Amino acid sequence: MFDFSPAHLHVALNHIPIIGLTVASFPIVIGIVAQCRTTIATGLLATLLCAAVMPAIMKTGGRAADALEAGTLQPALDQAGKNALSLHASRAETTTPVVYASALLAILALLALIKFTKAATWLSFAVILGNTASILLGIWTAEAGGKIRHEEFRQKIPWQEPIQKNNLEPTSPVLPEAPQIPTTTPISMTNG
Repeated sequence: MFDFSPAHLHVALNHIPIIGLTVASFPIVIGIVAQCRTTIATGLLATLLCAAVMPAIMKTGGRAADALEAGTLQPALDQAGKNALSLHASRAETTTPVVYASALLAILALLALIKFTKAATWLSFAVILGNTASILLGIWTAEAGGKIRHEEFRQKIPWQEPIQKNNLEPTSPVLPEAPQIPTTTPISMTNG
């Protein structure tokens, strides 16, 4: 019935940390302002759920990369797509530990909510900072991931695009003519 490849699953799951951590941060902020431990705990638990998806994202991403490199996913990648894939994988390896660090802070904040509400507030602030860093890194990672298959996201180099007249047909660029140097007859310097 459903024929999901690792690439399909990766594309479906990889939005969760960016969107989920954004949503999870709101109850933490509201809970701190309202001094409501339950609201803070809701945001902290949502942070943990988002981080819990990271192993599946990394595993499906790795399998999708293997399939792309092996050429089993069609169409085959061009060189720009291969470069984007490498960059995306590298950025994902940078982003993942930050998401896990934010989750660890969320666990500590949840434990602190039981007896140490002042410490829990500071740890919750740290979770907001961790979530913000994770979101920004997630966007940075996704930016490279989008370029793997989507040529429209790739930066165009101006000299690779043909110049068009009236949007009808490509033409070659016109270079200005070199200035003409007038030729004169040399003046002889004789006494006469």
